[in-house]
Amino acid sequence: MIKLHDIDHVLMGVEDLDESTHQWQDEFGLTVVGREPGESFLACNYEDPALILRSAPAAGIIHTAYQLAPDVTLADAEKHLSDAGVEFTRSELGVTFADLEGNGIQFVEYKPVTDQDRYPREWRSTTRNHRIGAPRKLGHVNYLTANFDKQLDFYLNVVGMKLADKLGADAGAFLHLGADHHVMAFVNTGQAHFHHIAFDMQDWGQIRQSFDHLAQYGRVMPWGPVRHGIGGNLAGYVRLPEADCFIELYCDIEQLAETHTPREYPDDRHSSNVWGMLPPRSYFRFDKESIEAERESLQAIWEKQPELLGS
Repeated sequence: MIKLHDIDHVLMGVEDLDESTHQWQDEFGLTVVGREPGESFLACNYEDPALILRSAPAAGIIHTAYQLAPDVTLADAEKHLSDAGVEFTRSELGVTFADLEGNGIQFVEYKPVTDQDRYPREWRSTTRNHRIGAPRKLGHVNYLTANFDKQLDFYLNVVGMKLADKLGADAGAFLHLGADHHVMAFVNTGQAHFHHIAFDMQDWGQIRQSFDHLAQYGRVMPWGPVRHGIGGNLAGYVRLPEADCFIELYCDIEQLAETHTPREYPDDRHSSNVWGMLPPRSYFRFDKESIEAERESLQAIWEKQPELLGS
């Protein structure tokens, strides 16, 4: 069985690299820590890049990368994938393959912790000009799936993740690597689509300030604030139409014990949001009509959007 350490980065394709780089800096507080022809490397705080932007003809996620465990090599990863019958490519950056629905995955080597990194970031001194209000780290990614059982088996037995919890028997699955409740999750909606990237924030005050800031850029939060039943995190979601996905800002996620046994939560409103409303129908859609409905709050006016309410 392959062993992983943690989530490493997300690689996204963007149509305008300079504009997208500025957006992630100005709107979400990430810091550019490197540039190469056709790529920008952005970090949350003092860690290595959490987000890589690459010039591409179409915008959207390209892959999510995970660090291998310290005692696992890229050669081990190649053998593991070969034994599982999974096609992959190998480069100096890592081993890249796709899940059963075409979502990109990359295994990268473990990055040893430096002596400086062993100390809390609040204690350290640095010359990096990171931005006030930046997320603490890249937390997780989330997908919509049309093949729940097969995808769950793939991520457990091929990718090497561990099951944290399930939503109902087959409505959703939350997978972890360490103490954080999940680094990847997927929801069974009958369609395959990348849904969101989630960033860990310091606390609810920082999330509130971030959404106040994002509102100045015309961003819309279609769902939130919420307190998730599964995972326990406080969260809010903002749509990025130009990236064909959502961004989740969250804090206070459940920390799992090493002896954690997976639970099956009932597939109900309380498990998704103990405070109240389920997300609007548009939350699981990426068409122009749904995006416009969110922006104009048409879903709150029944007679304006009956097809969204009933679909």
